[in-house]
Amino acid sequence: MTSVWPGAATAEALRALQTGDHPVLDRNPIDVTLAGLQPELLRGAINILLNSPSYDALAIIVGSSSLAMPELMAGAIQDCLPNSDKPVMAYVSPHAPEVGALLTQRGVPAFAQAESCTAALGAMLDAGNWQEPTSSAPVASVALEDMPAGSLDEAQAKQLFTRFGVPCARELVVTTPSQAASAARELGGRVVLKILSAEITHKSDVGGVAVNLTPETVGPRLQAMASEVETKAGLRPQRFLVQEMVGGGTELILGMHHDVLGTAILLGMGGVTAELFKDTTMRLLPSHGGLSRQEALAMAKELKTWPLLDGFRGRPKADVEALATAIVAFSQMAAQLGPRLIEAEINPLFVLPAGQGVRAADGVVVLAG
Repeated sequence: MTSVWPGAATAEALRALQTGDHPVLDRNPIDVTLAGLQPELLRGAINILLNSPSYDALAIIVGSSSLAMPELMAGAIQDCLPNSDKPVMAYVSPHAPEVGALLTQRGVPAFAQAESCTAALGAMLDAGNWQEPTSSAPVASVALEDMPAGSLDEAQAKQLFTRFGVPCARELVVTTPSQAASAARELGGRVVLKILSAEITHKSDVGGVAVNLTPETVGPRLQAMASEVETKAGLRPQRFLVQEMVGGGTELILGMHHDVLGTAILLGMGGVTAELFKDTTMRLLPSHGGLSRQEALAMAKELKTWPLLDGFRGRPKADVEALATAIVAFSQMAAQLGPRLIEAEINPLFVLPAGQGVRAADGVVVLAG
């Protein structure tokens, strides 16, 4: 309800309900104190408000006066529901918790906090404005027979992303310090060293990531990392990734989520601060295919992080077109795999300056059998 004063016709109808023993009724919020004991007054006020063109929804504040005869109050509200298709809900006083259960049983959503009514109305507004995309990105079939069931290691996860067209950072799998040094030279000098394990997904938490290493320092760091991870995780890693250093970009997170509504694609601020700032947006996959390019671009622009991608305070503009391409490709992967894809996440996804593309620098995938 955004209007303070009802329209003239609504106000006149409300005043006609007054009998002189309760407050003025012709202003918002409508004060029907003790109406829990006067079902005809409550019923009349609800019907007038539901029929009013001034309001699109009705929230009823249920106080302790309803405790005396809760059935009268609940019955009066329930009687009005068939008269309108407008949303009706209730905020129930903490002093009358059992009334909330009664209202819910009668078909009136009841909340113990006033803010919950606002959240519910906002969610209904968003749902009412949502339309399934008229077009979606078609899914090109990708061979996946060689992908194992269960939690993939990082190299396997990024192989999957690459098959669908998500660019990943260059990397090599190694097992020894000398192999790590050779890999660093091949990748151009400055590298990242990571443990490669399907069992340990949060590598940083156990000391399984080291950055800005050189061909001279990566070997000794591999040996130290193996010991540190064994101490912290109880598991000594046998395989490692040597990955090119990716810099100069904005870190995002790209993932997917299953729930009763379907499969949603998530985009948000990435890196180690992803869970701290919780700057995310989501889109449900259409019934067939992946997200459209238009939806992918809209997701990026919804983020609080968007200014960082759009040249905030002199930063170079990011390669948003490449980001959109990666989002579409990731959504196509989710669409093709369907229920077999239990979990998938890229964090971080580096969005480089315009013209330089994006790079997936880490990834998690869990596949059903």
